[in-house]
Parts: sequence; C-alpha cells; structure tokens
Amino acid sequence: MCLLKECVKFVVFAFNLIFVIVGAALITVGAIYLVNFTDVTNAIPELYNEIKLIPILTVVIGGVIFLISFFGCCGAIRSSSCLLTTYAVILLIIFILQIALGVFAFLEIKDEKDFQTNVDKTIDQIFRKTDNASMEVRDFIQKELHCCGTYGPLFYAEIREQVPPSCKKDNIIPYTAGCQKTFFVFLKDAARIIGIVVLALAATEVVGATFSLCLANSIRNGVRRSGYY
Repeated sequence: MCLLKECVKFVVFAFNLIFVIVGAALITVGAIYLVNFTDVTNAIPELYNEIKLIPILTVVIGGVIFLISFFGCCGAIRSSSCLLTTYAVILLIIFILQIALGVFAFLEIKDEKDFQTNVDKTIDQIFRKTDNASMEVRDFIQKELHCCGTYGPLFYAEIREQVPPSCKKDNIIPYTAGCQKTFFVFLKDAARIIGIVVLALAATEVVGATFSLCLANSIRNGVRRSGYY
C-alpha cells in the first residue's frame, strides 16, 4: 500500500512538471498570436472582434496552469491532502474553461463564407485609405503574410499607386497572393490551431486531477488509520 502511495505521488509530481510545460506552451502559443493580432487589430471585421480575445484567454489560462502546478508539487512533496484537493479542483475548473475556450475558438467562425466576405470588405477599406495608421497595418500585413494588395499587385495599378516595398520579396519581386484571401486563411488557421492546442492539452489535466484526488484520499486514509493505533 505504501509502495502504491509512493508511485501515485511520483505520478502526481511528474504530471506537475508536464503542466509547467503545458502552461508555458499555452503562454507561448497565445503570445505569438497575440502579437500578430495586436498589429492587425484594425483589419479584423467588427462582427468578429471576439477573435481578439482568443489569444488573450489562452495566455491567461496558460499562466494560471503554470502557477497552480506548484500547488500540486507542494502537495505531493508535503503529502498535504488539502493542497492536493485544492489543486485538483482548480485543475478541473481550468479544464472546463479550456473546453469552453477551445469550442469558442472553433465556433467563432461559424459561417466561413460570411467571415471571408467581412474580411475582404475590411481589408479593401484599409488598403484604400491613405492615413498613416491604415498604411502601417497594410504594410505589416503584406510584409508578414507575404501578400500584395487586396487581390494581387494589380490592385495598386487600379488605385494608381506604386507597389510599396512591403509588397515585394527582397524589395524586388512583388508577392502574387492577394491579402484578402491570405489574411482570411491566417485568422481562420489561428483560431483553429489555438482551439486544437487548448483541447488537446485539456486531457492531461483530467488525468492529473484524478491522480491528485487519489493521492489526497490515500493520505487521508493513512491519517485515519494512524489514529486507530
């Protein structure tokens, strides 16, 4: 029985090390997309502004997982049933939040055709503006996503402007892809990747919470037995 308890304690400790990595992974994934989303906030259609919340929530959940993993470590090392139970309950709450976030990331783009129409309209409006803020967003999108104009380099011939340097590979050859389609694919893939990562990592939390509750129960039983002698 003592050997089993030690094995469970080792598993709980091992899972906490995994959760440190899981938390760091969520923070990293969320931060990468958060940086990109921040630079192109104005290009996200108003009807889909909630998309901007996805990387923020991912970073927050990752940070919480990273921090509470120390509860589990302390509980396992000190054989504290109270810390382990608290840790397991928090893990289960985070699990529910992650499932909600993962489903939200998938369902936010319910109608792809409508979403693409709105993205096309927003990109076209921004690319036709000449104010500094709009031009910065345009140049960032073209440079980072390797696209040119709304539908290709001919867009600049239509609006009678020279093809900007941000539209060219090595400042020489213009990118052939249009930014309307490219930006639509970027947003759609970003939401799905975050959703997949969040849902995949949520499964480990259920296992970790289960072992923590088992260890907490084993510790409580041990305390009760020692009281009989």
